[in-house]
Amino acid sequence: MSRRSFGSRLSRAHKLQWSWDDWQPRGDRTSVSQDSVKLSVSRDHSPSASASAHLSNPPAIPPLHNEAVRASEGHEDGGGYEVDGGPAENAFGRKLLGQELRVNDVTTDLTSFQHGTRALATKDMRKSQDRSLPYSDESRLTNLLRRVSREDDRDRRLATMKQLKELIQHSENKVVLVKQLDSILTAIHDVLNESSKLLQELRQESACCLGLLCTSLSYEAERIFKWIFAKFSSSTKDEVKLLYLVAAYKALETAGEKAFSPVMQLVMSSLQSILENLDTPELLCQSVKCILLVARCYPHIFSTNFRDTVDILVGWHIDHTQKPSLTMQVSGWLQSLEQFWVADLAFSTTLLGQFLEDMEAYAEDLSHVECEESVDEDIPPPSVSLPKLAALLRVFSTVVCSIGERFSPVRGPPITEPYVTDVLNRVLTCVTTAKQVFFSEVVLTAANECVCVLLVSVDTGVSKLTDAVILYSFNQLESCQSCGPEYSISVLNLLKLIIDQINTKLPSSFVEKLLAPDSQLLKLRFHREKEVISAAHSVYQAALSLKNIPVLEAAYKLVLGEMGCALNSLLRLLGLPPACADIQHAAFSDTKFDQERAEFIIIFNLSTLTTIGNIKNSLIGMWALSPTVFALLSQNLTIVNGELAVHHPAVQYAVLYTLYSHCTRHDHFISSSLSSSSPSLFDGAVISTVTTATKKHFSTLLNLLGVLLSKEHLYPEARKLLLTWALEVSLVMKKSETYAPLFSLPSFHKFCKGLLANALNEDPSVCLQTCSSLQVLSPSLSAELLQKCVDVCRVQLMHSTTAAAFASIASIQYN
Repeated sequence: MSRRSFGSRLSRAHKLQWSWDDWQPRGDRTSVSQDSVKLSVSRDHSPSASASAHLSNPPAIPPLHNEAVRASEGHEDGGGYEVDGGPAENAFGRKLLGQELRVNDVTTDLTSFQHGTRALATKDMRKSQDRSLPYSDESRLTNLLRRVSREDDRDRRLATMKQLKELIQHSENKVVLVKQLDSILTAIHDVLNESSKLLQELRQESACCLGLLCTSLSYEAERIFKWIFAKFSSSTKDEVKLLYLVAAYKALETAGEKAFSPVMQLVMSSLQSILENLDTPELLCQSVKCILLVARCYPHIFSTNFRDTVDILVGWHIDHTQKPSLTMQVSGWLQSLEQFWVADLAFSTTLLGQFLEDMEAYAEDLSHVECEESVDEDIPPPSVSLPKLAALLRVFSTVVCSIGERFSPVRGPPITEPYVTDVLNRVLTCVTTAKQVFFSEVVLTAANECVCVLLVSVDTGVSKLTDAVILYSFNQLESCQSCGPEYSISVLNLLKLIIDQINTKLPSSFVEKLLAPDSQLLKLRFHREKEVISAAHSVYQAALSLKNIPVLEAAYKLVLGEMGCALNSLLRLLGLPPACADIQHAAFSDTKFDQERAEFIIIFNLSTLTTIGNIKNSLIGMWALSPTVFALLSQNLTIVNGELAVHHPAVQYAVLYTLYSHCTRHDHFISSSLSSSSPSLFDGAVISTVTTATKKHFSTLLNLLGVLLSKEHLYPEARKLLLTWALEVSLVMKKSETYAPLFSLPSFHKFCKGLLANALNEDPSVCLQTCSSLQVLSPSLSAELLQKCVDVCRVQLMHSTTAAAFASIASIQYN
């Protein structure tokens, strides 16, 4: 079998040259010596040149390290700086594209500066020069610079630096700033290079000042940016380099769009050179922040560097020795460049193809290991192949997400239906092959996420593909118990996406297997990590949102069957006969739960039923399923059972709250209770059926509230919920005169009696809630009920703040 050498992988997409042949972490590698390159600094006729001519012979200033000024003043012939450039291959083993063509806009840090004749200027010359400038501002600036450099007290130095920042931000000081630019840069350079950790805030402020200075003197931007990048290159400390990048970012951020257009190509080239040669995550983060800002404000400049930037970032992405948090951050950076990925789809799809080929090559390596063939030294061991395979799956997902909505067959070539289907099949085959040899949780987690990303763009109508994806997902589900939470979440997310995407075309066997008593999904609900429980809950909700009614009904009956089994387990523990015969399911006939699990299952399953019950005017929830959600909650689950309420109040509260949520969503079914028994001529057939099915819901609800509110032993939170519910019902009943017939219902009389039973409750808040409902209903109460209100008022008169409210109820009717 012919195969590529191991070192050639990932080297075919636009000259990608990541070193995959060394299996050692980044820190063990030896960086290549740097080549010298030349950076030309030409003199132009910018505003800075004219300003220098106008302000010739400035006053003598302390020695400073400003090579850029000397170059612009003394090299009319375009002489350049001799500096050390970036390596052909960085310390991470990544060969950098086009390195020999790049120019590093950096200079060496010279240790001295010859002032020449300017240092010998006479006092008279300096005085004559000073007359054209605001002397007080210049003196203030000089004073601030001296204090920043010489002050011993840390707090005073910090205050001085903040004053310097304020001075830099005032536009009227530009002339003074230009004149003393060398002194300012020298002072900032000195502060940035101080080693004391106690001065970190001062150094940050200094970097901020440098960035603001560049923005304020935008016509001197080229000079200042060159100075910043030269100092970055000459610095040996990463913490100092980081501060120079902070300054560059501050300048770009403050200036916004177009302010630096003339110098942005220089800036972008310098940032690209820095990106290629850095080797720490901290510097990477700050340099990429600058580059992304350029991409946003100057997309035409960045577009020419897009491929080079992607090459470097992909190299960091697939470096599995880095922390996962950095990999996620790099992924986010790549995805933020969506417009450039879409604009260069040929590059994007080529890159995906290379990743896929390398995945298959690593899977092939693993298969050779399984067969115990004589493996040559070019084939890496599983300890190397598996992490690399996982890294490739992750970066593949990132690039697909980076292309965004354009990665869809609907949008046309090069992303077509056969292309996406082929890619997904190859990923499934590759991962399945690897799993048969070595079970790697890291690989499978990355694979599950990759399949999710691709599944969104696939035509799920292809039956073979649907079967393959379902089989793959159930195989992954079986391994959840022995794996960590990250893996379990990835499997659950995949199952949810399968339900959402395939939906009506899912077979009933899918939900029957997913929600069966022995399914790993049911066990994951008891996981110790809340994120896993939440993901399992989402799968249940997705299953109860299916649009295929036969499949939905299969899922619904299994959920109810488990809940009925759990409820009977609680009743059996209390020595009570079983109930809920209407919702039993044969699959759970031999299942029994202990008290803790039974309570959890009931509460968990009830919360998932809100998916059906809370859809406004849901035909499925109110009519298609048997029993309906309302019937299940108000009758089948025996929420009136006194023993259950006393010993398991949380269960009763969960049932009540789910029913309350369902009724609130449908305005407590008041409108349908007034409809005629025979359908209207103008009603649609289905709507008429639903209206007829819900006609008695309101009366049932009033009875239920009246009975429960009359109970002496009721969980306090449940009582407060019922009283809140009663007030809402009262307000809706008084909302329209058309609801007047409702006050003559026998169930309304029972409802009011239940309210009055709470008027003498020891809890003042209960009394007040009761009073609020009775006040709303008082104009419609019968004389009998009003008299009862007066009687209650007499009892409460001397010891309750609610007495006046009850008296007002009676007075409304009698007046």
